[in-house]
Amino acid sequence: MFDAYSHYVAYGATDQQTARDLLGSYDGLLVPGTVAAFQREGTGGFVLTLSATAAAPEYVIDSRFPLFQQALLAPKKSHEALALLLDDPSLISGYAPSPAAFTHERTQRIVSAWVDFNRGYRTDVRRKFNKYAERLGEPVEPADIRGPHRILVPYTISTGPADDWWRVSAQMLDQARQLDPSCLRVIATETPTQLNALLEQVDDEHLVIWVSGLEELVLPADQLATYARTVRAAAERGQQTFALYGGFFHVLLGGLGLRGASHGIGYGEYRSWIELPTSGPPPARYYLRRVHRYVSQELAYQLYMRDRTLVECNCDECNGQPPIALDYHELMKHSVRARAEEIEAWSRLDPITAAELLETEHTAWERVVPNLGLPPFLRPQAERSYEHLLRWAHALRLAAS
Repeated sequence: MFDAYSHYVAYGATDQQTARDLLGSYDGLLVPGTVAAFQREGTGGFVLTLSATAAAPEYVIDSRFPLFQQALLAPKKSHEALALLLDDPSLISGYAPSPAAFTHERTQRIVSAWVDFNRGYRTDVRRKFNKYAERLGEPVEPADIRGPHRILVPYTISTGPADDWWRVSAQMLDQARQLDPSCLRVIATETPTQLNALLEQVDDEHLVIWVSGLEELVLPADQLATYARTVRAAAERGQQTFALYGGFFHVLLGGLGLRGASHGIGYGEYRSWIELPTSGPPPARYYLRRVHRYVSQELAYQLYMRDRTLVECNCDECNGQPPIALDYHELMKHSVRARAEEIEAWSRLDPITAAELLETEHTAWERVVPNLGLPPFLRPQAERSYEHLLRWAHALRLAAS
């Protein structure tokens, strides 16, 4: 997870075929605890067969514990399954709990159940191994199954060192490390400034980080710069950080010390900790490599028809075809392949070089797009598709200064 720049993808049950087809294009899987609990045998069988392949991606399981810091008025079956897995059904409540509700005895029970689940994952959920092994198209043996790469300790969203929720998070970490010293700390906050304050409080060499709602495409440059400086400061202290969620801006932070990030297949480049009432698969969109973001298939097709250099892609899915020719799963696979290539090309660039390249790309799009003769309903979308590049470049320059 901390070797060079690690590329993880977040696992969802609908992503199985895509994850299987893309073996070798990513380094690891981030498995949501809700999915691991609710689809215990199916998810486990699938993940374990992948772990036994020649490509053998790493995987970790995210407890998604901030789910239980809020009132759950209409809990999903997956929420209830995770609470049961953590040996505490009372985590599901119609009232937001206080930190005081998480006594030492209660968190000990939760942490023990979580560590036991992770430790036993390679053996407890093997019943469907053969079913998924048959779908892989390559021989795999149960003896080659691997367990989670590391155990991610249950964590809370904390606003700073004085927050009582930070005490709860630290308490769970101490209890987990008594059971397994290699457990990884997850630091989750609501702002980059809060993240920096918490990172300064700990001496862990390896850390998983998450700033809730860090939407790279819309945040102002100064906020992105604060986040980038936080990553740089951590690296200068000898802390290696991996982002629980991140898009292309996180790839750029490789040049400031970030050691990797996870993203969903076709979505999930940021996440807010407040639970959404509904969720589902991502919409069918096309990942536009030159501006490092998703756009509608219609816009991508119209750009392709007018200037193929803006869109053309020779990955296994696109192979020079127009974006409109790709079906849903091809769009998803294209997006992961694009991210893998971005990591290879951009994650080691120093921030000033990366900023210059982003600025050059912005200038190119700014000159070309207004003269393409796009349909009126697509022009605003086309103009918005590259405006973030200057914000990213400015943020990098601020962070490097």
